[in-house]
Amino acid sequence: MEPLYRHYNLVWWLWGWKEVFPFQYVMKNKLMALLGAQPAVCTYQKHVNNLLPEEKEAFYKDSFALAFSDWRNLSPAYRDFFVSLIKSERQRFIDFVRNDTVLGEFLYDVKDEALFIRILNLLEQPEKKRKTSYTNLAFAVKLGFNIDLKVKSLSDKIRFARADTDDLYELFQKISIE
Repeated sequence: MEPLYRHYNLVWWLWGWKEVFPFQYVMKNKLMALLGAQPAVCTYQKHVNNLLPEEKEAFYKDSFALAFSDWRNLSPAYRDFFVSLIKSERQRFIDFVRNDTVLGEFLYDVKDEALFIRILNLLEQPEKKRKTSYTNLAFAVKLGFNIDLKVKSLSDKIRFARADTDDLYELFQKISIE
């Protein structure tokens, strides 16, 4: 089953915004009927778990697409819902952004992935006053950098990576003082 958002490419200035992205209104109505005015991720997950695998993926993609395309018009309750949904489905959301949006075309290719991960660990070490969420860090890195690891794997790599003096020496060699 194809996601709804792939089927509507009418020119908005000719027919109006509703005609360009009617999937927004269809999906918004589906979610409102399913979740009401106070949406909850657990209710959403119960519904999604009853769908066939291809319907499940399409439902997630349509939900993410709605969050992307209609964010300004969503109620605070639905904004909070989408933030919670994305946090609970980080890898699925990353796959959506990378494969189904233009943002996937802007990922930065890291020259030395292993060194990059070790330096991230060094920079983001937990402190007494600040706890580091390696999952949040990995999620943010996956949104901007072309690293071929799942969020969980990248999170673990960052958590356990250790930069040594050779890594720091390598970085210092790249510095040029003019």
